[in-house]
Amino acid sequence: MTEEHYGVKALPELYKKWASSGMVANIGTRIVEVAYGRLVLEGNMTGESHGFPTSRGTIVHGGAIATLADEALASVAFTAAEEGETTVTADLKIDFLRPAKPGRLVARATLRHRTRRLAFCEATVEQDGGPIVAEARAVIAYIKA
Repeated sequence: MTEEHYGVKALPELYKKWASSGMVANIGTRIVEVAYGRLVLEGNMTGESHGFPTSRGTIVHGGAIATLADEALASVAFTAAEEGETTVTADLKIDFLRPAKPGRLVARATLRHRTRRLAFCEATVEQDGGPIVAEARAVIAYIKA
């Protein structure tokens, strides 16, 4: 597949629309890199909106990290979508490896395999310039848009 694939071309335009509301706006998601079967997203997690207080200071709530991972997984599957298809998460598994601090988090997602109706994807979420804080896998379903 080339970068001319429908899903690769359509995804940046969709993110422009989504940037003003909903979860994309809430976590400040932005596409850093997109290609067929590969995607890098960044999210800006704030202590006020995504934080959870602990005795060691504020950390990013696991739900916000899972949201960024899920968004990256569904979006990387979308890079393989045909016109008229969209993606929805059918199954999500996330392993939290260590706490994340508020700030920029980066999700790197890969499409491992696509069938006619399903995509099998994996992702990591890392602290900006730091360690991986979570690993995720998902089965993404293709449905009519």
